[in-house]
Amino acid sequence: MLVKLAQETIPLFNDQPTAFEPVPLTVEHKSAAKRILEDEEATATGVSRAAEMLLGHQIRNWEPESIWLELEDKGVDIPPLNRDKLLAVNALRVEPAFYWDANIFEKTALAFNSEPVIPELLQEASPGQLSWAVYEAELLMYSQGLDPHFDYEPSRYAAVVLHRDGFLLAPELLVFAQEELDKLTRGHKDIRSDVARRWKETDKTKLDTLELEEKPADVQLGLLSSVWLYVHDRAARYRADIQSLTTV
Repeated sequence: MLVKLAQETIPLFNDQPTAFEPVPLTVEHKSAAKRILEDEEATATGVSRAAEMLLGHQIRNWEPESIWLELEDKGVDIPPLNRDKLLAVNALRVEPAFYWDANIFEKTALAFNSEPVIPELLQEASPGQLSWAVYEAELLMYSQGLDPHFDYEPSRYAAVVLHRDGFLLAPELLVFAQEELDKLTRGHKDIRSDVARRWKETDKTKLDTLELEEKPADVQLGLLSSVWLYVHDRAARYRADIQSLTTV
């Protein structure tokens, strides 16, 4: 499972993620939930958890307008970006088409990364955005005891995005796209092997000071580093959101 792989290669959490435990709903919890719901930089999981704290788990099956009206009744002005996040999480839980439909894979990734979702347009998510969406989706699936695998469409989509951005080696969280990426980057086996070896040996706590040259392998290490750092930053926000809802 990708959660296990990420824990081994991107140690963002001390323990495996688990389902959220219910907490007594205090004034402080309500205030924290409101802050997260109104913060456009909040994580999708934080938004979902905050909404369910205020309205209950049953909102997973509610019509969107009912959710917005109930939140408004509680004094919450949820912005469009966070509405997209909440709906994306609900959809993922009800039917995880994220794992087999390229369009839903794309739109969910955008929503999870605080980007506007325009259903009728093709909006290409970046490698970093895809990586974070995969990780956050895996956490949500893991909390429900599920371990889905990616089908062809998301794999192909991720491979094309990586190819356009110059990647030869897929970041850890997009490893499911490596086979399709290889088809787009034939003839670079030696560089890819060198990059894989050096990346494995790289101290991920020192990526900010990593010294690289204008060489093919170094360029690849720079691309992988940028994704790792982006995911690490989003994970820090994830942890902050969850802690604010469970420890106040």
